[in-house]
Amino acid sequence: MRGMGVSFANCGLPYYVSREIESVDDLLLETPESFRDRFGVRVLTHQEVIEVDTAGQRVLSVSRDTGESAWFPYDALILAPGARPMTPTLPGSDREHVFQLRTVPDAVRLRDYIESRPVRHAVILGAGFIGLEMAEVLTRRQISVTLVDRAPQILPPVDVDLAQYFLARIQPSGIDVRLQQTIDAISDDHVRLTSGEVIPADLVIFALGVRPDVTLAQQMGLRLGTTGAIWVDSGMRTSIPQVFAAGDAVEKRDLVTGQPAWWPLAGVANKEGRVAGTNAVGGNAELSGALGTAILRVDPYTAAVTGLTEKTAAARHVAYQVMYTVKGDHAGYYPGAQDLLTKILFDPESGRLLGAQIAGRVGVDKRVDVLATAIAARMTVDALGELDLAYAPPFGAAKDAVIITGMAADNVRRGLVNPITAGELKKWLANADEKPMLLDVRNPDEVHETGGIGSFFHVPLDDLRQKVEELPSSPDQPLVVYCRSGHRSYVAARMLIQRGYRRVYNLVGGMTAWQAAGA
Repeated sequence: MRGMGVSFANCGLPYYVSREIESVDDLLLETPESFRDRFGVRVLTHQEVIEVDTAGQRVLSVSRDTGESAWFPYDALILAPGARPMTPTLPGSDREHVFQLRTVPDAVRLRDYIESRPVRHAVILGAGFIGLEMAEVLTRRQISVTLVDRAPQILPPVDVDLAQYFLARIQPSGIDVRLQQTIDAISDDHVRLTSGEVIPADLVIFALGVRPDVTLAQQMGLRLGTTGAIWVDSGMRTSIPQVFAAGDAVEKRDLVTGQPAWWPLAGVANKEGRVAGTNAVGGNAELSGALGTAILRVDPYTAAVTGLTEKTAAARHVAYQVMYTVKGDHAGYYPGAQDLLTKILFDPESGRLLGAQIAGRVGVDKRVDVLATAIAARMTVDALGELDLAYAPPFGAAKDAVIITGMAADNVRRGLVNPITAGELKKWLANADEKPMLLDVRNPDEVHETGGIGSFFHVPLDDLRQKVEELPSSPDQPLVVYCRSGHRSYVAARMLIQRGYRRVYNLVGGMTAWQAAGA
């Protein structure tokens, strides 16, 4: 291996910088000595394999310390080169205060730098998972942060509405976000953006993500997949006999669609390593695929994703229906319940759950794991609504956020209500000749606090039965009903349908989803 670290927790690097993880030793999961003592494995560090002779089944390795080289024979070879960070070539990118965070030495240098001099302003290039984690870390250390990204949203793995919802909640923590821009040049105490704006910067961090490291694989003539990563079968076998591959350099299989995908995620990489190691010594293990399940904290908020998003479903030509729900993380009557905005995608024909995204303050991890399990089990939304989940007032509700989401989606499948998303409503209001009537069924204080949508008609849900005669008399008048979360408006929509209105739509996710979508 090129470096000194045998097995280290690179997902923990930001939290070493923040001092939530105090000692660098806590990041070292294994050492050359522990491999030798426990498993009898000889580990060669500061060595780089520069050639693989697959016909002769041997590898040529060069010492990075001495330059000496040696051939090593193999019966089976496992490639795990990982991924390389994307590094922009910018004027000033070689300055002392410019960092990446990929290895333990990177983290040590960064923490030492922050603690050895006054650092007041940091600019982070990249608003993905690592960029946002570092933004949280630096604000915890009382450093002002500007987050810059060329994309039109933060968190590219999630849909724009969930990203907007998350961004609106983390910005009060002091993170200044500049989207659809990038850095043009770096100076000693500032950066210049492509817009020409100059931003103070005592510290610059590149967090543009990674790409699979396939340099050696290409030299060997290994087949690459359509994602650009190394192609492997379900047993981690490459296109050359007795050569296996695992980890971030390897192409994955999407469990939902069966199509190729690529995620540089530790959970998937660990399972692949287990399969590759088993099969390299004559076993018969397989990994059926993955979902790209990921989670992020920018204190006090959390966002998570699993399975298909609208972006990936469209790219893979998968038909889907969307459902949003807003539900507390525990029973509403128990103090301190916090909203969870949940978005799922499901097959409109079969009801099979395809993907989920969640954002909130508490309980996101629990729900995304339940939903990831449900997707892997090919569960339908009606089965989701029947799950028997743990309930006690401090932990959940009798109808948990996951269960409510499944029930709401099943109501749509059974034709009890016509759903409409914020995006669909926005297009309808902008383009159609026949505009719907907008009916707000929230309480007056809610309307006063946040306003409504367009030119709306306001009737609180509890007054609707008495005031229904004030609504348009034509049963063919299109009505879009909304509330804060989509629950009260569902009840109102059912009332109106039972009164003979034939074109009633419920805004799923209510005003919460409308505001998240920036509509």
